[in-house]
Amino acid sequence: MLLQSSQVPPEGAEELLIINLIYQGRYAEAYLLLKTETPQRPAGMFNLALCFYWLGSYRETLVCLDKAQMLLAIDRGGISLNSDNFYKAIREKQNLIDEYKLPLTSKYIALFGELAKDNITRLKTDCWLQLEVYQKVIEIATPIAHKNYKNIDDALQIAKERI
Repeated sequence: MLLQSSQVPPEGAEELLIINLIYQGRYAEAYLLLKTETPQRPAGMFNLALCFYWLGSYRETLVCLDKAQMLLAIDRGGISLNSDNFYKAIREKQNLIDEYKLPLTSKYIALFGELAKDNITRLKTDCWLQLEVYQKVIEIATPIAHKNYKNIDDALQIAKERI
């Protein structure tokens, strides 16, 4: 059955639509939905940042990421990230790929707040690197360098060589 305009979609349906649009590479459509989102949420701001990042508009990306960071609570609780050896092995392998450039849901942020913060930092690092502001790359990336994210390690190496 098709939803008529008077029917309200189920909770989270628009968020899932936005995420699917981004996965499909339909950034323009995702952007249209995200720019009118109220109230602003960390997931929405992060996903909007992905639209700007895809466009190559790194300063706009940084503005959205700063807003997402401000909207995140200091301690969101969630699931312990120091689970077991399998989790650690999977996480180490995942740290080597660009999964931080994938859209986030509000539920993901609620459960994995620390990783969401890292995704923001990783994307900010990429932006500052693209803008060739190497001192900012070092400032932003150094606090999470111990987590062995490939893009962080690579960015720090480039920034240190070019300063």
